[in-house]
Amino acid sequence: MKNISLELKNIEVNFGNKELVAIKYLTVYENDRIGIVGRNGQGKTTLLNLIQGKLSPNSGEVNRFVEFNYFKQMEETNNLYEFDDLNAELISRFTIPRNTIEVLSGGEENKLRLARVLSNYKMGLLMDEPTTHLDGKSIQLLIDELSYYYGTMILVSHDRYFLNQLVNKIWEIEDGKVTEYPGNYSDYMKQKEQKKLEEARGFEKVEKEKTRLEQAITQKRKQAKKMSSVSEKNKKRNIKPDRLSSSKQKDSAQKAVQKSAKALESRVNHLEDIEKKETIKPIQFPTSSALELYNRFPIMGQSINLYAGDKLLLDNVDFQFPLGKRIAITGDNGTGKSTLLHSILNEAEGMIVSKKVIFSSYKQMDYKLTGSVPVIDYLMKQTDYPENTVRSILNNLGFKQTEILKPVNTLSGGEAIRISMASLFVRPSNVLILDEPTNFIDIQTIEALEGFIKQYPGTIIFTSHDNYFVEKIADQIWKITDKKLSLMKGDVL
Repeated sequence: MKNISLELKNIEVNFGNKELVAIKYLTVYENDRIGIVGRNGQGKTTLLNLIQGKLSPNSGEVNRFVEFNYFKQMEETNNLYEFDDLNAELISRFTIPRNTIEVLSGGEENKLRLARVLSNYKMGLLMDEPTTHLDGKSIQLLIDELSYYYGTMILVSHDRYFLNQLVNKIWEIEDGKVTEYPGNYSDYMKQKEQKKLEEARGFEKVEKEKTRLEQAITQKRKQAKKMSSVSEKNKKRNIKPDRLSSSKQKDSAQKAVQKSAKALESRVNHLEDIEKKETIKPIQFPTSSALELYNRFPIMGQSINLYAGDKLLLDNVDFQFPLGKRIAITGDNGTGKSTLLHSILNEAEGMIVSKKVIFSSYKQMDYKLTGSVPVIDYLMKQTDYPENTVRSILNNLGFKQTEILKPVNTLSGGEAIRISMASLFVRPSNVLILDEPTNFIDIQTIEALEGFIKQYPGTIIFTSHDNYFVEKIADQIWKITDKKLSLMKGDVL
């Protein structure tokens, strides 16, 4: 029998009047590998803080039977780490330079913090978005390292490939409740899909029963009305004594029919409490003749040399990006992916961009919204699309119809990021430029983004370290290695 590592009993965590986490009973066993998923703001980090003991519940018990190491998503760092206290092999494998924090890149700092946590072994490990800022090579190194970890591991991550490789259970947080699913992320998605099908079938069955009951109620009412009409006629006529008992029987029968109709109405009202979960339909972006491109290769590079300061990133590179394709630019940190996108946007020397190209770009940190204008009005000012299309985009991003009237300056960080994502797709454009669009967004928003990208009628050029995302949506995958840009997947047109 496996040993229990953690026990959560009758937990309630509230923030003001809002219930963040409510858990009746959850247990975690030795060697469990649990992935926590849910929308931003649902309480994933709160749950990790609760497990670690950095947060006390408003009520309930947190019983820990092992010690936990904790890799935080955000953490204050010292100017200089003592490398002597860290695992030298990890430092070498992650290729972390021995520099002060100020000159480390985001990816290098993240790897240094990972090395610090993993150098101090404990039987429990909590990790909050450990793949942030890591390139594909570093993510795989981390997966390899964690694959050999012995103990209980609980991860919050938006990287589906990472979860698929490591976890054997999923905890989904939604509206404060935690639901456990066996298996990795792909198993979880299959179970969710099956659950949706069962709910849809159940709702269809309820609708058929409701229709049958409503038809029966209509028949009962007609019957009662007819009996009432006959009774009224009898009252106006002289009723002989031998017919009195027959009249009373008819009155009793009429009341029985009315009672039966009321009982049927009660059953219908009960069925109406069973709501159909709102289905999300794919976005159909309206097309505009003003945005149509006819150039077979609207963006090309000729003898491109790119620099970051004095560092040469791309050396005499040629490329042609075809019309209407979803094009991924991949490569390790520091190879020049973001610099290339910036050069395309600014039509730098050597870039050949069709005159009819209209860019729309996603800036990861550009989501600080001000003003009290409602969400729907904020987006409608940026678009020529009809309001129903904009509402559909917001619905796909998880906004309920009551939420789209909220002032933009009252949105949470996660909500503001989703509005920034919506702005990208409502602006008139025929070429999208996306630099690491999956950073800092939850899995549900990533999946909505995938849906938008698949329906978007123009050309999309993007960078991402999310292998799952790239493989799912890219028609072409280009990679920067050794200062060259090479086509790795997709046909040369």
